[in-house]
Amino acid sequence: MFQNARLKLTFWYLLIIMLVSGFFSLIVYRGFTKELGRGFHMQAIRGTPERRLVVQERNGFFRILPFVIYPDEIPPEDVGEIISLAKRRFATQLAIINGAILFLAGTAGYFLAGKTLAPIEVMVDEQKRFVADASHELRTPLASLKTEVEVALRDKRLKLKDAKGLLRSNLAEVDKMKYFSDNLLSLSRYESNGHGLPMEKLDLSEAVRQAIERNMPLAKEKSIEIKDNLSEIIVKGNPQSLVELVSILLNNAIKYGPKKSEVQINARKEKRRSTPLSRRVIIEVIDQGMGIDEKDIPHIFDRFYRVDASRSKAKVDGYGLGLSIAKSIVDMHKGEIKVETEIGKGSTFIINLPV
Repeated sequence: MFQNARLKLTFWYLLIIMLVSGFFSLIVYRGFTKELGRGFHMQAIRGTPERRLVVQERNGFFRILPFVIYPDEIPPEDVGEIISLAKRRFATQLAIINGAILFLAGTAGYFLAGKTLAPIEVMVDEQKRFVADASHELRTPLASLKTEVEVALRDKRLKLKDAKGLLRSNLAEVDKMKYFSDNLLSLSRYESNGHGLPMEKLDLSEAVRQAIERNMPLAKEKSIEIKDNLSEIIVKGNPQSLVELVSILLNNAIKYGPKKSEVQINARKEKRRSTPLSRRVIIEVIDQGMGIDEKDIPHIFDRFYRVDASRSKAKVDGYGLGLSIAKSIVDMHKGEIKVETEIGKGSTFIINLPV
């Protein structure tokens, strides 16, 4: 599909360039013939009958020395033929030049069309993968729901207790699909640079505390202690998205951390040496998990990418969208996010936001 689009785009590039080149070539040709005729006319008026025009021949080509008259070189009756010859020679040269332009423009146009379509091709491929991955993730709970309902309908001795258990199981699958669809909506909203989300000044430490409170039940379930080192930091951003950003990182740290471990979160202002007047906010979320393998680090912010095996031996629920959402939120706030990790010791996610 993109190869055909590339050829079509090249054709249109080439057509536009050749139309422009042909138009200017026509102007140059008409200007040349007009000046040539006017030059001969002026020489005829000012010259004497015995003076003639010089034509030099070299390797089978004629070179006319316009507007220069010498005696007894060419008879007057041949001047018209010489003018016609000069026009043909000039037209041939213009045709050769346009042919070279055609070749170079075609090559450059094909290359430029490829560069133009490359980002679109990448975006379409990402959308295809996104749809395929989303369909796969939705298929699992839907298949589970369908199977459980079909089995229950075939069971003529189904008891009320069993029916309630089936409904609870179905409700859990529905909750999973709702959680998944909510994540997809969040990712779509933040990837569009948070269009329509209000930006305001807020205390970042308060957003962190809300994120800690949101994840406290899971932390207590795994006996994980959350330690924070916070101070009042005023930043400009969207409150809801910043809470979600910190919550995602805390949730991952708790899920992938071992029981009875510790998660630490720090937030501070940092003055950049390169630009003394600009300040940045640094947020760090530090866990004591298994760390992330080096080969996985370039992909951890990709959608649907999970590295369960590299960070924890336990099965962890999720769809691999959390870090993608976190990255989109950071990008929306013109910041940066990175990870520092060591296998067997844990990982530190570092967020750098402008004040």
